[in-house]
Amino acid sequence: MLERTVVCWNRTPAAEAALEWALRRSRDTGERVEVFDVIERALFEGDGAALERASTQEEQRLAERLDELSTTHPGAVEASALLVGDPLEVLSEQTQPDTLVVAGTSHRAGPRVRYGWSLGARLATAAAGPVAVVPVEAPSVAKARTGVVVGIDGSEIGRRALDFAAAEAAILQQPLTVVHCWREPLADEPLIVPDDDFVDSQQLVRQELLDEHVRIIREARPDLEVRSVLLRQHPIAGLRVQSEHAFMLVVGSRRLTGWKRTWLGSVSHGLLLDLAAPTVVVGPETA
Repeated sequence: MLERTVVCWNRTPAAEAALEWALRRSRDTGERVEVFDVIERALFEGDGAALERASTQEEQRLAERLDELSTTHPGAVEASALLVGDPLEVLSEQTQPDTLVVAGTSHRAGPRVRYGWSLGARLATAAAGPVAVVPVEAPSVAKARTGVVVGIDGSEIGRRALDFAAAEAAILQQPLTVVHCWREPLADEPLIVPDDDFVDSQQLVRQELLDEHVRIIREARPDLEVRSVLLRQHPIAGLRVQSEHAFMLVVGSRRLTGWKRTWLGSVSHGLLLDLAAPTVVVGPETA
């Protein structure tokens, strides 16, 4: 169960998108948020006076934004802080299994790989708890979002993601969609055509796996509206389509790092490269 929600804010459009999403979640759950602003120390290396001036200016900007929030969202902000250091290190220290850290990401205007290591994506990789990455989008689009979508694959990480998503859907009082995507072995080999009986048997096994996950959630949360979707396609493509209008997409991650992520790939990382919805990455440490 989440005890804290920490928002990364620095007055940019991406930070504002993260803040607005977190405030909507706060409104619907009754939980309050903490706002953290981080000044990157490396930008002022060797110039202490410039760092002090920047800190004073940023402190004033943060105070002004908090004053606005006290009027527009009274009581929603529980705490705030202006910190100095490496943003990834500082914010990673805030991540815990019971803490949701929320970061925004800008519109993508070039090759996806260029945006693969945004602050939000890097936080999701290094975090010790769930991280939400929120895209910049029109206010009307963000406001219309509803529902929680989760991807499962039968793994322990997938089950943790499902438990997290079900808890979020219940507290938000929004429907839950459980998605399982599968592909037959050697699906990318154009010269290999799988036998129909083999495909049918695999479809049946995958449907049984999905039904079992849904059954467990329905038994645990009988008042929760749950829908299931089985797709024979790559999980990145399938989850992007299913979450296009969702308030939240939840995916699990083994927290692969370094060269392993580069060579093995990751569904969660692939989704963060080209966000279709606010996406929460849940790791093995999430309770």
